Amino acid sequence: MEIVKAELRDVGRLAELNRCLIEDERHPNPMDIAELTDRMNEWLATDYICYTVKENGHIIAYCLYRDDGGHYYMRQLYVDRAHRRKGIATQLLDWLYENVWTDKKVRLDVLAHNEAAVAFYKRYGFRIGVYRMEK
Repeated sequence: MEIVKAELRDVGRLAELNRCLIEDERHPNPMDIAELTDRMNEWLATDYICYTVKENGHIIAYCLYRDDGGHYYMRQLYVDRAHRRKGIATQLLDWLYENVWTDKKVRLDVLAHNEAAVAFYKRYGFRIGVYRMEK
């Protein structure tokens, strides 16, 4: 297993994993793979940074974030379904905190109904700072 910074050539695989994330968290995002690929390409070409976890050269997990000045904003963290429950997300976050996120807090959004993600982030030490409500 290796952790490496994503490159623009990785956007296709990242879009595939993003589609799985959308499905798994039951997010209403209707974008197809082509649209997700375009969006990921734009993000990586502008203000987002992505680190990937590779196994045998194949991306099995990723974390997409940006530097918002006073904090880092983690937009997406995802582990491929076939590789879950092996500590990969924890290892990736540990690596980011040791090597990248050394100088400021990290913020993220989690869908309220995604109980598994909420539990994971709480176990990792994240605490609720804001409730954002929609109607």
